[in-house]
Amino acid sequence: MRKTLIFFLITSGSYFACTQHENKAIINEEKKSDTIHFFQVTQFIQSQIAEVIKTPYFIYKIVITDGKKDSSAINTSIFNQIAKRFLKPDINDESVKKYYKESIFHDQTTKSFTISYTTSNKELELQNLDVLLEEDGQTVKRVLMRKFFSYPDSTAIEQLSWKPGESFQVNRLVQKANNKETTYETKVVWNEKS
Repeated sequence: MRKTLIFFLITSGSYFACTQHENKAIINEEKKSDTIHFFQVTQFIQSQIAEVIKTPYFIYKIVITDGKKDSSAINTSIFNQIAKRFLKPDINDESVKKYYKESIFHDQTTKSFTISYTTSNKELELQNLDVLLEEDGQTVKRVLMRKFFSYPDSTAIEQLSWKPGESFQVNRLVQKANNKETTYETKVVWNEKS
């Protein structure tokens, strides 16, 4: 009986030590993933939107649907409504952050950095996000996004491009179940420099 009790105490102690070690490993892994800092794309776009809304720019949009072009002046309310496409989803949101992988590429020819975020999860709306930075690593040259949408009768791919302080563009390709494709291009300009 005494040998059984000693054996029980030793194995219990080993079990609890292993369990505590595993728990510490899980906690350390969670802390490590929490310390990864992604580029604050949503905050950057929000600051761009705020700048346009407070500055009296002449804002206009160009819409091309299946090759037919139309342009018109727009107010800040319409600008804000279209620009919101760049705000969601936020890759820094803890519910989706874990699905994205970050990679950084330095292009010495163009003297710029590209920070890329990709996912292998096909269920997520945002599939790719690229932030192009000047060589100083701070100044954003462009933000590029690729989104995928699945509907009961069609699918859509959106390519979004934001040029800081100037313009943004949303290209959308919709494919119906009968393989009919429709393309939509929307460019919004407020301070085009060239």
